[in-house]
Amino acid sequence: MIYTGPKKDLLDLIKQKGTLSMDEAVTHTELAKTTLREHFLQLERYGYIRREYIRSGPGRPSLQYQITPKGNRLFPSSESDLIRELLKFLKEQGDEQTIEQFFESFWEERLKKARNRMDEASENDLKSQLDKLMGFLEEEGFMPEAELDSEDGTITIKECNCPFREVVKETRLPCKLEAMFYRKLFNKNVERTSYIADGDFSCTYEIPVNG
Repeated sequence: MIYTGPKKDLLDLIKQKGTLSMDEAVTHTELAKTTLREHFLQLERYGYIRREYIRSGPGRPSLQYQITPKGNRLFPSSESDLIRELLKFLKEQGDEQTIEQFFESFWEERLKKARNRMDEASENDLKSQLDKLMGFLEEEGFMPEAELDSEDGTITIKECNCPFREVVKETRLPCKLEAMFYRKLFNKNVERTSYIADGDFSCTYEIPVNG
């Protein structure tokens, strides 16, 4: 696991300070710059931090590292439990219509964002479009994998993590909308062949490329 040892110390420092420079990292960790540089590169590669050049006066901008949304998810949070309690409250109040409206609106916004991300790739390059989609799903915390089988004529998308796990304990609506999300995204029929909520290790979707 990457969130251990010196890398954990670096992430904690960036979280506490907001931004962290190489010189500050040397001061707080007493590690050599070459060692720190390798840790920063690995954390960047995994998408936990990003670099930004910040100007704070005359001279060259200073290189600073910041935590990404994916990096923030490594830290403890009670948001999922809070949302689950909110859903339970709304259900007890008989206000399931509000729950449906919220999730439908939320998934429509996700669909727009995913389409915009895929539109960054060439229109005729399905593999590049899938790469863009995987990046989007990775940022959301799904730990996705994709396989394009041109001979079989299918796309297989596997979500190894469910960021809505606590929500699904109260309502399966996110699961229904997730299948519709892929159906609308690819304008194809979609078959879910494995399902985390039923005890599988992933949610897997089979999408025909042709036909």
